[in-house]
Amino acid sequence: MSEYQYYEWQRLESPLTMDEQNAVDALSSHIEVNAMQASVSYNWGDFKHDPISVLAKYFNAYLYFANWGSYDLAFSFPKGLINAVALEVYFDEEHVNIREIEGKLVLKFEKRDDDGYGGDYEEQNHLSTLSRLRDDIIQGDHRVLYIAWLNAMAEQADWYEEDEDEDDPDNFYQDPEPPVPAGLNELSLPLRTFMDAFEIDPFLVSAAAERSPNLLSLKGQDFAPLISRLSRQECDEFLLKIANAEPGAVAALRQKLRSFDKPNEKKQPKLRTIGELFQRAEELEEIERKWVAEERHKNHIARMEKLEKEEPQLWLDVERVLTGGAKASVYDEATEILEKLYGLAEYKEEGFRFKTQVQRFVKQYDRRLALITRWERKGWV
Repeated sequence: MSEYQYYEWQRLESPLTMDEQNAVDALSSHIEVNAMQASVSYNWGDFKHDPISVLAKYFNAYLYFANWGSYDLAFSFPKGLINAVALEVYFDEEHVNIREIEGKLVLKFEKRDDDGYGGDYEEQNHLSTLSRLRDDIIQGDHRVLYIAWLNAMAEQADWYEEDEDEDDPDNFYQDPEPPVPAGLNELSLPLRTFMDAFEIDPFLVSAAAERSPNLLSLKGQDFAPLISRLSRQECDEFLLKIANAEPGAVAALRQKLRSFDKPNEKKQPKLRTIGELFQRAEELEEIERKWVAEERHKNHIARMEKLEKEEPQLWLDVERVLTGGAKASVYDEATEILEKLYGLAEYKEEGFRFKTQVQRFVKQYDRRLALITRWERKGWV
């Protein structure tokens, strides 16, 4: 298997200057650069620079994919735009971490799959969708962090025994979950894309979502009464940043205004343990499996009841088709109709009657050996 690596960076705020574009273009002989994006792929070889440093210096979002099972997503933030301390409860150093690079805070999500990746490489190039998660984080939406934490726990579970002593303080399954963010039961396209890219168990997310409050839309939030609580100096500072199109200025203003609106926050429900989340995920998966089986059974019964009404005509159709001559297309069409009738016979427990009817056709067309052979292979003759 040949190697394949794909790197992509995106600028989400002001575009790159020409000098910045030229600097990025000089990083690789075949990198593609424009004012808002850069990308490069390798079938053999590597990018010769630290891609995270490139992110911090020039861009806001970064994606890396390698066909041996590596997948990275990272965002850079100006200092003060996000509360890094509030995010740390979701961190797991091997899967989610944050560090300061080039004067920026860089939040990175990582996946390493020893089995590699066998799908379509183009399916992995989702940065335009995933980059919208950066704005969610700035707005205080921590759903992607919680989902990433769930995935990290699922991977770590392979190292622990489920029957560990419950009273053991080091029992992994007794560790509590971090604060559950609102909106886990109404996932956006970027969040669903994140789950697909990082191969996150949807039943585990559904289990977590059972205690997730509804997400309040920013559009429905009334900032007017909160603006008056800004000091004159704060108003001037925010207006100047917005007028200068400073990256993150509007988000920083919203963040400040929301900090005034704490009294209406609901009390966080009792946190569950990792073991409880896993157990509930297994229960939800079993419920889904039974529901799917029941739906398939109902649909099968409906199809059979419909076929039963059509049965007389279907037998006539077999006779009609076989009069079309000794051709492969005729044999295919007749056999396809008989497959429907065979399924109906099994449903009605009338296999003997079906074979008797088929035997009648065998006697009538006994010289069409190719046709008879097809039916013998299916066990009808």
